[in-house]
Amino acid sequence: MLSEYAVEPQAIGSSWETFRYVIEKFGFDRGRLISQFPKHWFRDVYDATAGLPPMQKKRVEEALSQARKNKVVRSQRPYDGEAGNWLHNAVTEQQRSPFRAIIASQNPNGEDFILLPGDLDETHPLLAVEHDCPVARDAHSIAAAMKEFLQFGSRIVFVDAFYSPYRAEYKSTFRECLALVKALNPNAVCEIHYRYHDDKPSNVELEREAANLFPGVIPDGMKVTIYCWRQKPGGEDFHARYLLTEKGGIRIDAGFSADGAQETTDVQLMGFALSQQRLAAFTRGAPDYDLVEPVIRVAADGSVERQK
Repeated sequence: MLSEYAVEPQAIGSSWETFRYVIEKFGFDRGRLISQFPKHWFRDVYDATAGLPPMQKKRVEEALSQARKNKVVRSQRPYDGEAGNWLHNAVTEQQRSPFRAIIASQNPNGEDFILLPGDLDETHPLLAVEHDCPVARDAHSIAAAMKEFLQFGSRIVFVDAFYSPYRAEYKSTFRECLALVKALNPNAVCEIHYRYHDDKPSNVELEREAANLFPGVIPDGMKVTIYCWRQKPGGEDFHARYLLTEKGGIRIDAGFSADGAQETTDVQLMGFALSQQRLAAFTRGAPDYDLVEPVIRVAADGSVERQK
C-alpha cells in the first residue's frame, strides 16, 4: 500500500505552485512516500527556492518542516554527485532498486517511469495507490503489509485488544514484525497494548512467565514494552486493532493473530490526524482508558523491568 518516489529538488523547489501541488500528493496516509534522495534532499529543495519571493520561500520552508513528519523517508539509497546530476543518479538507482516512479523536470529519453510535475494526476497508473486491501493472515504477509511503518517509525505501537503471548498465532506475527524492526530500524521503541480481561493473564502473570514466553520472539538486543488497559465504565471502546507510529498508522481488522493464509484480514491506511489521536490514547497518563499496572519492558531473554 505504500510506494516510494524520487522527487527532483529543482523540479518542485523553483515554484511555490508546483511545490504545493506535488507535496500534497504524498504522505503515509496517502500511500506515497518521497525518498530523501540524496540525503541532503531538504537542503537542495530549499536551495532551489532562491528565486522565489520571500513569502513563498517561507511557505516552502514551513511545508518542508511538516513533510519531515510523515511524507519523506530516509531510505539510505546511494548517490554519487561526481557521477552525474540528480536525474542521472535517480535513473541509475531505478535500475538497481526501482522507485515507483521518478518525478523530474525533464524526461530526455522518454522513460516510462519518469513523470513531469504537470503529469501528476492521481489516476495515473504510477500514482494510483490502494488505501486498503485484503492481507493473508499468516505472519509473513501481515508483517510485509506494515513494513514501511516498521522501518521508519521511531515509536511503533501494536494495539490488539486480544493479544496473548501464550498463543503461537501471536508469537509468529511478532517474531516477523520485530525481526523487521531489528533489521531495518533498530533504534525504534516498540510497544504492545492489549485490553484487560478477567479470564486471561495480566501483566503480573506475564512478568512471572516472561522467560518462557518471549525468547525466540524478541530479537537479541531489543526490548518491548507491554501495556495493559481497562475500558472505563461508559468510556471509549477498546476493540479496533492498529499499528500506530508518529508518521501514521494502519488499521488491521482481525488483529495480529496469524490464523492461517486461508483467511484474510482487511488492512487500511489511517488518516494522519486519526492515527495521532489513537496514538495519543495509548500513552501513559492519557484519559481514554485506565492503565492496569505494572507496565513491563521485556528483553530478548525474557528478563523484565517494570516501567514507571
